[in-house]
Amino acid sequence: MGRLTSSPGFRLGVSQIWRHHRPALAVLQRDISIGILRENYDKWERRVSPITPDHVKHLIDHCKGDELTGIYVQPSQRIFPDSQYEKAGALITEDLTDVDVLLGVKRVANEDDLIADKTYMFFSHVIKGQPENMELLKAILDKNIQLFDYEAIAEDVKDPETGKMKKKRLVAFGKFAGIAGMIDTLQCLGRRLLASGFSTPFLNCSPAYIYYDLDDAKRCIGEMGNRIERDGLPMSLEPLVFAFTGKGNVTKGALEIFRLLPHKMITLEEAKSIKSTPGPHNCVYGVMVEQNDLVKKTGGQEEESFDVKHYRCNPSEYESIFASNVAPVSNVIVNGIYWDERYPRLLTKAEMTDLYKQGHKSLFAVGDISCDVGGSIEFLQHTTTIDKPFFSWNPVTNQADDEITEDSVAVMGVDILPTELSVESSKHFGDALLPLLKQLIMDGYGEDDKDYEKLPPELANACIARDGSLTPNFEYIEALMKRPAMAHHDLQEPHVFLRIQGHLFDSGLINQVLDVIERLGCHFEIEECAVKPTVNGIAHKSVLMLRVFSEDNNKLDDVIKKVDLLLHLIGSAEASMQHFDNRSQTTESSGQSKVSVLGDQEKKVLILGAGKVAGSCAEYLGRSKSTTVAVASLYEDEAMAVAKNAVRGKAVTCDLSQPGDKLRNLIDDADVVVSLLPAPMHPMVAKECISLKTNLVTASYESDEMRALHSSSEEAGVAILNEVGLDPGMDHMSAMRIIDDVHARGGEITSFSSVCGGLPAPEAANNPLLYKFSWSPMGVMTASQNDATYRRDGKTIQIDGADLLASSEPFSAWQSLNLECLPNRDSLIYGEKYGIQSAKTIFRGTLRYQGFSALLHVFKNMGVLDDKETGADTWHDTLENLQAERGFHDLRTFILSCSGNDKVLASRAYNCMLWLGLKIAPVSEPSSIVRSFCDLLEQHLQYEDGERDMVLMHHDIKASFDDGSAESHTCAMHLFGDENMTAMCKTVGYTAASGTKLILDGDIARKGLLLPTSKDVYMPSLDLLNKEGIIFEEQVHIDDEHEEAV
Repeated sequence: MGRLTSSPGFRLGVSQIWRHHRPALAVLQRDISIGILRENYDKWERRVSPITPDHVKHLIDHCKGDELTGIYVQPSQRIFPDSQYEKAGALITEDLTDVDVLLGVKRVANEDDLIADKTYMFFSHVIKGQPENMELLKAILDKNIQLFDYEAIAEDVKDPETGKMKKKRLVAFGKFAGIAGMIDTLQCLGRRLLASGFSTPFLNCSPAYIYYDLDDAKRCIGEMGNRIERDGLPMSLEPLVFAFTGKGNVTKGALEIFRLLPHKMITLEEAKSIKSTPGPHNCVYGVMVEQNDLVKKTGGQEEESFDVKHYRCNPSEYESIFASNVAPVSNVIVNGIYWDERYPRLLTKAEMTDLYKQGHKSLFAVGDISCDVGGSIEFLQHTTTIDKPFFSWNPVTNQADDEITEDSVAVMGVDILPTELSVESSKHFGDALLPLLKQLIMDGYGEDDKDYEKLPPELANACIARDGSLTPNFEYIEALMKRPAMAHHDLQEPHVFLRIQGHLFDSGLINQVLDVIERLGCHFEIEECAVKPTVNGIAHKSVLMLRVFSEDNNKLDDVIKKVDLLLHLIGSAEASMQHFDNRSQTTESSGQSKVSVLGDQEKKVLILGAGKVAGSCAEYLGRSKSTTVAVASLYEDEAMAVAKNAVRGKAVTCDLSQPGDKLRNLIDDADVVVSLLPAPMHPMVAKECISLKTNLVTASYESDEMRALHSSSEEAGVAILNEVGLDPGMDHMSAMRIIDDVHARGGEITSFSSVCGGLPAPEAANNPLLYKFSWSPMGVMTASQNDATYRRDGKTIQIDGADLLASSEPFSAWQSLNLECLPNRDSLIYGEKYGIQSAKTIFRGTLRYQGFSALLHVFKNMGVLDDKETGADTWHDTLENLQAERGFHDLRTFILSCSGNDKVLASRAYNCMLWLGLKIAPVSEPSSIVRSFCDLLEQHLQYEDGERDMVLMHHDIKASFDDGSAESHTCAMHLFGDENMTAMCKTVGYTAASGTKLILDGDIARKGLLLPTSKDVYMPSLDLLNKEGIIFEEQVHIDDEHEEAV
């Protein structure tokens, strides 16, 4: 793992630069112009704006003249059209190079788009040292940009419950998360009640984003409430009780919507008493759940007096009573409470199961606005999206499902709720920002500190970068920026390991902790900084793990004491610390300093990539307590999801797209690297592995660029084992076992045919394409357009990639499955690889259900698989452009032509387009038609909970012998996925893991570039896979004896 090493005074240099080096490039002057940046993120978040047209008009009316020279707006698909900004007095323009202050909401998507020597304001997500944004911060410093971060615009307020001071963000969306979350929860409730046979007005509640603005939403919900009050809810439906947790802005927003319904706010005791009241009911009931309703002292009585301050400081001494006290009388839980691992959960999976067993099945819906996955509501399995806002949780089977059923709890867990109310969120955001902007414009400041101090403190304290340096409040970020590049300390040097959890950044605690360490003359290494983002306005705690080194034991003791004191003094951090003493617990191993693990030799594996097949690889390699499995990905949540499969797994965030110090440190620390990245990235990884003498395993085809590394890897003593996945991988192993056996007996291969496919199980092939994705959609699209070459009955056949989809043929080995087969790349190269150059037939193919290729071929003919700009923001307009390019004016005529005038096929293609939403959906990536198409396919062709995939592999091999006899071999594998793992994940991940295990255990001694076509690889690998239930069934028909042996 990459670490940062510091020495005393390391961070002093930043402060000195801040105080003494002041070029006047990014400093605001008296005459200021303001620009509004286009939001370049997903289709929902691009709708919001930092200020509205009304705010623009206000600024122009009150500030234009000597101070404000103009406001400029980049055109975009905001909720407010460009024309409104223009009417307010702004100029619509793409070019903002001459503008002084640039406002956005999200960070710019590309660092190259940053304009040097400007002032920017946006959510940068750098103040917590988020690794994925450190390149952005570096660009900001390099370009002498002054950056104000909305996340840091805050004021000190007193917590009424604890009496401690805490930071309150001034520019935030929390209230609107609660409002949108409550609206979505009402729709969720309607869907769940319908599953139980109740048709209610809640079913007519639309998602929040459907309404133009909040007034529109409130009007519709008010009408819904009028129907409830007038007509009542169904006679047999019990009184509906909504339980609200939390007292912050999120819950206040939720209550604002709830109170539009005819309602009564009651106590928990009153809720228990009304449950037997007969219907019909003309109102709903709300309960504010207090802290003493949630928990009690462990072993204590519920009637005991409750001390909130004691609970906040000592949560481990308390246990949850929510399941017994609140859940049995609640029909809807609206959760807006803060939670972290120190606190008891509100409701666990096991408790929910017990409630169902006890007959308490009236919890219909949970609106988890706090969105802690696996957190206070443990069965929030994953966050949901605005497009698919709900899933259901079955407490009996402990399974999630997209379909809401009668025997489940419907769950809403959207994590970007404020964007559903873009009008109000933008207005609220701008209202908070407007006074600060006015002061910035009216006061301005020059080149010296005194002018800088004219800024309001809320804004001055939010300035992260200025004059090419970090400001004093944020100097700690430099430690996080430089972490991967610094040298390691020897772990034999006396040190202590600190794990600090809390609001480390908002409170400024991290800066003070590092100051303490430096003032005491100690060095430090940051092992990990796990950042928890703010979701729907609710801040979550981060974790900092660092080693502190010193030869002076007294100094190490002082570090622990002083950091512990800081934690108590800075109450707003709500922090806790664990420390581990490593002053005499290290041991020497193999000439390197390593920590001993359970007396066994420690092995380290690094998995690069956290995609669909990485979980099985981590699980297999991570079964041993002596093996550490590090999983590296750009996205922390994905890395953590994979790493948790290993006994000693750890997640690491790292940009894997290019070489860098952090990636080098990770590779250097590993015994074997498993790269599950896209194949074009393997050569870069391989070169790093060779230079650091670390073995490498990949599941991808061996490219020419990889083959060129054979000599250098062999000279370095490094094994690079490629093509150990499903296809390629298992196909080589299972085929070579037969081929080598034939050759060993003096035979010759006369015909070789091998096919493979990853498909949905028959019952899951329930869409027009008869396909679902268990691996990269872009990989499927690319493979469907590769050139192909094969030999059949002595004749070489070449197929251009443009015609590949039109070349499919029926495949009958599994007659009940109705399959087709497409040629797969260049089959002839396997003549040499397998030693079967003289075979009259050499064919490798890919299996699909019949009809897939023809349908995809229509889309290819239409241009939907082209990797070029869409030229539009919607699929409707993109398709119009494509048909116009090809000379058509009518979509159906266009499709019929692309279907070869096959009316049945054209009808299938048109219906498939409607099913995918191609006529109404926005394009997700305007720079590429095919990538946008892949995003749409991935959205619609996912496996639902409970659905299985399957993997098929089949070889047909014929051999002849000198005595005139002949053999026909078949070898088949048919594997289904299960509730724990897909078949694709098993076959790719376990195969790569088996090759890795052989290298780790020293069972593969050869160096250089290796393939699983040699006996020392394929024999033990197939044995290992057999133990995992991946079994090849072989049959041989001996022609001269006319008998079959199995």
